[in-house]
Amino acid sequence: MLEIPAAPAQLAIDVARRWDGAPLPGPGLCARVLLAATPDALHVEAGMAHQRSPRLPDAPRGARVDGLWDYDVVECFVVGEDGRYFELELGAGGHYLALAFDAPRRRVDDFAHASLDVAWQSGPEAWRVQCSIPRAWLPQPVARANAFAIAGGEFAAHHPVGGTRPDFHRPHAFPSVRIPSWERLTS
Repeated sequence: MLEIPAAPAQLAIDVARRWDGAPLPGPGLCARVLLAATPDALHVEAGMAHQRSPRLPDAPRGARVDGLWDYDVVECFVVGEDGRYFELELGAGGHYLALAFDAPRRRVDDFAHASLDVAWQSGPEAWRVQCSIPRAWLPQPVARANAFAIAGGEFAAHHPVGGTRPDFHRPHAFPSVRIPSWERLTS
């Protein structure tokens, strides 16, 4: 079982294989998600080694972009015990998308009414984006999580989700996770 620690400690989730569990071809796609909890938020940092020519949306850095999955992106899913889940996408150009679902692919909130403050950095080797997700946006109690990346036509996963094609909306297949500091606050 994965444990998301209280900040400043972080849980590192490497995205290092194809969505079906097969090895990724060549040394290309390499992504990581770091998670940490505070009483009111889940801190998320996502990054990826630079691809040849990253696909970026035509939108200002820090903007919410619907359809961000069509570009180079790292995704983090957080699932509640009841199966509801939250999806966060962080893009290579410093963009984001936050969505909530009450069942696989059944969107109930797109958080267009709110905004996230994202911090973006890009260096010679990689890019990274950081933000804090309000705890109120996440299903409670948290039971499972997974991370994914899309770049260069490849779909990668931390934990493979099965199926016959890439489909990240399979929350029942995600590994178990807990946030001990949040459990103490609610008990």
